[in-house]
Amino acid sequence: MDSKYFAGKWNEHDIVFINEEAEQLVIDGKPVAKNKPGMHLLYTGIEGEIPIEPELHAVIRYSDYHCACMVGKPLETSYDKETKTFYTYYKNHKIECHNKKMKGTLLVDGVEVDKEDGMFNTLAILGTNADENGKRIMAVLEPDGLKIKCMFLAEAENVKMYACKKQGGELVTVDQVGDGDFILGFMLGSMLN
Repeated sequence: MDSKYFAGKWNEHDIVFINEEAEQLVIDGKPVAKNKPGMHLLYTGIEGEIPIEPELHAVIRYSDYHCACMVGKPLETSYDKETKTFYTYYKNHKIECHNKKMKGTLLVDGVEVDKEDGMFNTLAILGTNADENGKRIMAVLEPDGLKIKCMFLAEAENVKMYACKKQGGELVTVDQVGDGDFILGFMLGSMLN
């Protein structure tokens, strides 16, 4: 499926990823981030602040017609060259992530909580189990030239993104199971006309 638009909802916020000549992240009808035009070989990454809630960011990673979206608080990340481990602290817990033997692993206070099942390809998203509020710590491992970089998110949630097509001023989901299209109600307004 080749879609130029993906849309989802998070806490009444409309999140739209546009994959045209320059990828855009649109939240509540307003562009919040845009990549420079050009070809991305492995995947696209884009992120931006949630309006009215600037401590929270929407983080999009798009690869092979799949769109992953998370909303959470970005944490400052450090890197230990000796152990080759990314780490941060959150609520008195040490959060670590490393990529040993081409497999990403996430640890909290030294205990492994998630790891990749297969070999690291272009992108890995790891996370703790959800807490009672459905939130988790997440780590996004991705290539940065010849190295790997890591982004940690606290109080993170996954956002279901639907492949869409533009119909008038709205996005309509792409028929995937033969049930026909349905309108999600994401108003694009004049920004895409």
